[in-house]
Amino acid sequence: MGLTLLERSIDGDRKAFKKFMMRNSEYIYKLAYIHTKYEEDAKIIMKRVILYIGDNIHKLSKYNNFEKYMIRVTLKHTNEYLEEVGMIEKSNDDNYIDENGYIDIFKGIDLLDIHLKNVVVLIYFYNMSYKDVGEILNMDESTVKLYLRNSLKFMKDNIKGDFEDDKCEAR
Repeated sequence: MGLTLLERSIDGDRKAFKKFMMRNSEYIYKLAYIHTKYEEDAKIIMKRVILYIGDNIHKLSKYNNFEKYMIRVTLKHTNEYLEEVGMIEKSNDDNYIDENGYIDIFKGIDLLDIHLKNVVVLIYFYNMSYKDVGEILNMDESTVKLYLRNSLKFMKDNIKGDFEDDKCEAR
């Protein structure tokens, strides 16, 4: 049986690596875009991630979970990029409440510290378990739960503002 694209990439096959990363680049781009909300920033981060993985893929074992590795590297580069250029600007007139009266998580995450944002993104946008998020972010499962709870409470408290409707809750 032949080697997979990942195995061939780890062994130094540049064509296999290019093909493998083309299949995974959308995943990297989406994760970066959720954090930045700007297409150009997400593309810059995606390029940095692909270059980093290309330079370091030989260090992976054939049995590593590449998806978790890719997410970890993408978050690392996203966090570095956001520190480098500054966080995205938040407009005072953003409508963080959806038509049903619930907090729009996609918009609300912009209010969060990058570490809290990472937890919310991985859980709500990538449907990851607390355990998987903890492995990716190098933290205990209980810390992931605490971060998520604090994130949702923070968004609710800061978005709700003048809204006295009990319907305004984080999902």
